[in-house]
Amino acid sequence: MAQHPRIILLGLPGSGKGTQGALIAQTWRVPAFSSGEYFRNLRREGKLPAEVSAKINAGGLVSDEDVNMIVVESFLSTQEAQAGFVLDGYPRTVAQAAFLDEYLTKQNLSLTAAVYVDLPVETAFRRISGRRVCPADGSVYNVYYSQPEREGLCNLCGAPLIQREDDREESVRTRMSTYEAVTKTLTVYYGDQGKLITVDGASAPDVVFARIQEALDDPA
Repeated sequence: MAQHPRIILLGLPGSGKGTQGALIAQTWRVPAFSSGEYFRNLRREGKLPAEVSAKINAGGLVSDEDVNMIVVESFLSTQEAQAGFVLDGYPRTVAQAAFLDEYLTKQNLSLTAAVYVDLPVETAFRRISGRRVCPADGSVYNVYYSQPEREGLCNLCGAPLIQREDDREESVRTRMSTYEAVTKTLTVYYGDQGKLITVDGASAPDVVFARIQEALDDPA
């Protein structure tokens, strides 16, 4: 594979694509950018318009134009992104994907691969809706898979665990429905380009990454 790959990650919230993105970035020494994390930081700092923040809280999607502008200005146009990247959460629509292709083409570049981490909807739902976070140290737990030693309390500092607003069941159901639809269109889009790599996200993270690494090293 190219020394400085340009990779996007596809998959439902809870599929583990963020973990895989970090492993890809570390292995190939390229920067990773999570649009979801970036938008959450903007919202937490009060830098998002109220209507955009409300839409994110409800599990909806921001307009293509706004997302494209923010991703370009905050990441794609930076010096660190010129030598390859991993994008998690962008593009989320075919219109955004077409914009990204056009943006890269203008720089005589192209996308290396689109990695789709496939996971059943209900499994992804439990991973997200069951997530609890320590507001003090950032430790993450899950009421289904990784429970704290004392119910509702952080193992490390004893602080009460919280559930993020967009991890609540109603919001997660909306996100799953929205993302499932757009992910399917993107898998077709990149499949038609011959750039789609699909891996089973139900396995342990190291097993999933080994399969991704094998596919990237030998795309044929």
